[in-house]
Amino acid sequence: MKHLKIFYFIITLFCLTIIYNRTYTQELTLKPYGLKSGIIEYKYTGERVGKATLYFDDYGNKSAMYTDAMRGKEKDKGWIISFGENQFIFDSDKPNEGLKMKNPILELLGDKSRGDFNKITDELYSKMGYKKVGTEKFLGKECNSYRGKDGKVLTWNGILMLMDFKMAGTHTKEEAVSIKTNIPVDPKIFVVPKNIKFSEMPMFDTPSTEDDEDETE
Repeated sequence: MKHLKIFYFIITLFCLTIIYNRTYTQELTLKPYGLKSGIIEYKYTGERVGKATLYFDDYGNKSAMYTDAMRGKEKDKGWIISFGENQFIFDSDKPNEGLKMKNPILELLGDKSRGDFNKITDELYSKMGYKKVGTEKFLGKECNSYRGKDGKVLTWNGILMLMDFKMAGTHTKEEAVSIKTNIPVDPKIFVVPKNIKFSEMPMFDTPSTEDDEDETE
């Protein structure tokens, strides 16, 4: 189950930063998202139950996500703030347990971070077992659709709209329920609290589904 939890963690970070991080080594004129700013509300159902809110500005060069959910009996609550090459993961109620890490997607991309926008997106989803199959309407938006043996992903302007997948006997669904775009976002949202004590989190490899199956046997 250890690898399964790590996979969920990577998948969450991946969805938040898939487009954002590849631009950091490129010219500043490139835009992570196709929209200047926004607030996207999500709900989780299945093995993970709860809600989350994504805030972004400067076309995604600043992003923050607050999650308040439960995975079984385990609480999944806190913030992920991303800017530059770093991510800060913390729960304001636990000031001594913050994590700071290099974004795993940067290492995953390697030299490919200078490639074509669409090709990089397809490459990243391919590494997670998803292949682009066309487009699909969701909340009135024409979204890119990616499919894999475990489920599907929908994105719009580089923003996650839906992730619905099954793995190791569990089902998790994350879907946008409210979209507000090109609106003012309070800059304080993207400020990392000074009272949080952050520990450096080492990089790790993306676990394979085979590893998960081995550990669940």
